[in-house]
Amino acid sequence: MVFLGYGALLARSMAAPENVSVRKLGSITSGIGLLLILVAGFGLVAKLGYNYTETWILVKFAIWLLLGGLIVLINRKSQLAMLLWCLLIALGAIAAIMVYVVRFSAA
Repeated sequence: MVFLGYGALLARSMAAPENVSVRKLGSITSGIGLLLILVAGFGLVAKLGYNYTETWILVKFAIWLLLGGLIVLINRKSQLAMLLWCLLIALGAIAAIMVYVVRFSAA
């Protein structure tokens, strides 16, 4: 949901920055997605018994904070849309890689 919402907001920034309905829908979708990530992430960490100070958890939390702050730049700096698009992909890739880091470091 986060990437779907941000994709809509970035497309709006590039095509029609004055479109309020797409901005509202993208913001709501990404906000709900961020909330679900936070709740599910903390629940999973608690259920699996990991320590909250482990490096991969701190990295994923920092990514979550960056994703949360990215919406401000997307909505206010439409000229940075392509750079933010690449940053969004990089943050998602790093978050996915952290899953494999924890899986193979524990083995």
